[in-house]
Amino acid sequence: MDSRVQSPPQDGRIPERRSVAQMLADVFSNLQDILRAEIRLAQAEAREELRTWRSAGALILIGVLGGLLSAFFLLLAVVAALSLVISVWVAALIVAIGMAALCAIVLRAGMNLGRTRAAKRGATGQEKAPWTARPSA
Repeated sequence: MDSRVQSPPQDGRIPERRSVAQMLADVFSNLQDILRAEIRLAQAEAREELRTWRSAGALILIGVLGGLLSAFFLLLAVVAALSLVISVWVAALIVAIGMAALCAIVLRAGMNLGRTRAAKRGATGQEKAPWTARPSA
């Protein structure tokens, strides 16, 4: 950013008059510089935030994958246990249908919760940005 603010001359001369268009051009130029600097700052802050969360995200991902594998082996054990009583393909079919039903119920509950929250947000209006909120007196 370059500073275009002029200090008064020391020799007592009157500085040259600038037109309104020139002053507005300077104001808009300064606003552009400020906006660009704010964008660079936000990008730097976002990068730093991502760096701090990267290791936590990797650990969470490993935990989720481990949980999925353990759920798979648990379902495999259920199929094996059921295959002692009925044939293997029927046991696998029963477990698959049970899991499909459970997943459908969970997905339906999630969709309903999402719709409820979206409707609630729409009813209360959009969230106000902190700089648009009126200060309380």
